[in-house]
Amino acid sequence: MIKTELLAWAERQTDGDVNAKPDYQLSLSSKLIRFRWNDTLTVAVGSDAGSKTCINAVLDAAAMAIAASPTEADVHLLLGTGTADADPPSIQERLDAIGTLVTELRGAPRIRVWTIAAEEEPQEVPVEPPQFNTATPARWSKMLMAAATTPVSGMAAALAHAMTTRPAFALYPKLSSQNSAQPWQMRLDGLEIGRTGAAGTTLRLASKDLEKPNEPRVSWRHVVRQAEIPFAAGQLDELVAIVDQLIAAWTVSNGSGAVLAHGQAEHALEAHVLSGRLTLNATDGPLRLAVPFRDRMLGAAQFPTLWGDVTRPSRYLDALLADSANRPWAIELKDQDAGGGHGAYLRHGIGQAVLYRHYIKSASALDPWFEHHGLNRDECQAALAFPTAAPSNAKAISRLRHLAAHYDVEVIEFPRPA
Repeated sequence: MIKTELLAWAERQTDGDVNAKPDYQLSLSSKLIRFRWNDTLTVAVGSDAGSKTCINAVLDAAAMAIAASPTEADVHLLLGTGTADADPPSIQERLDAIGTLVTELRGAPRIRVWTIAAEEEPQEVPVEPPQFNTATPARWSKMLMAAATTPVSGMAAALAHAMTTRPAFALYPKLSSQNSAQPWQMRLDGLEIGRTGAAGTTLRLASKDLEKPNEPRVSWRHVVRQAEIPFAAGQLDELVAIVDQLIAAWTVSNGSGAVLAHGQAEHALEAHVLSGRLTLNATDGPLRLAVPFRDRMLGAAQFPTLWGDVTRPSRYLDALLADSANRPWAIELKDQDAGGGHGAYLRHGIGQAVLYRHYIKSASALDPWFEHHGLNRDECQAALAFPTAAPSNAKAISRLRHLAAHYDVEVIEFPRPA
């Protein structure tokens, strides 16, 4: 049942208003239909909505119920099904993720999940969190272990040494390419600019269309002038010179510690955290790198997770940190100034942190990697982190913290770098 059909159904079921317009105060999308069904607050999403919209609707419904006065004890989440459904893996992922978000919600409201197809009555769905029983976590664990123990050698090591004084430069392990000739991604404040290995390097921007009129493509066209350039070990100085030009092109004038202005603000914040340039402070103290920064390689970058008992898609954790008790922390990083704002954008980040935490705590196949780094996997914590909000956003941040507390997710604000 798509959105228009759900709207018509809702009109027949309620004596009150049916609202499918954006709610700017609570930051609710027009994809969410809101009404009362069986005298209970109901949020409905059509089958023509994407998986993330359906999953995030749990957070939206909880936020609506908590904001009501008095707080709604129950909320119905109604999911349209039928011919417009996504492929089976997507359906499995969304139901599993919804199961995690529903069961990890503490206290009021209680969220009940229903499905409805055209010409049929709603059916309540007994959702449960996934246990991650596929072979994928074990396969990823082996790949993570290989990346953790593989030395950076040859040209990659020489390049890393040459870039020691450039804090924006780092190598990232590309888990799916460890057997390739160039297994390391080269990144500048999180922006991929190519691959490197023992025998050679390829300078290449991770972009499908270099002609788009925005960063990082504008500076890439000006500095590099072509889609990619291969370099042999003897061309290290030439490679370093071009990378230095890229750093200069994206360096802004508000301080040496600022993130590079290459158009990917969240990736830049992630890089500052993962390299130790930016420390996040939880209530009980500062969080450290879960994996030491070695040979300019960020060992915990691009940590893959799943949201459901499926084999795809990979959902990459922004940052994996640890506290003094050796508990890992799943960090969802946001930059509200990059266009997301302080409403749904941050609220949905709470859900992502919960899903990442549940994966780590549930996927026992990850034990070898966490034990290798001295971390207690089953004690994983979760946090949403973003640059300190302006005082004018105090009300939105208060609502955000209230919802996060229902999920035992810490909200961390930090000074924007420089």
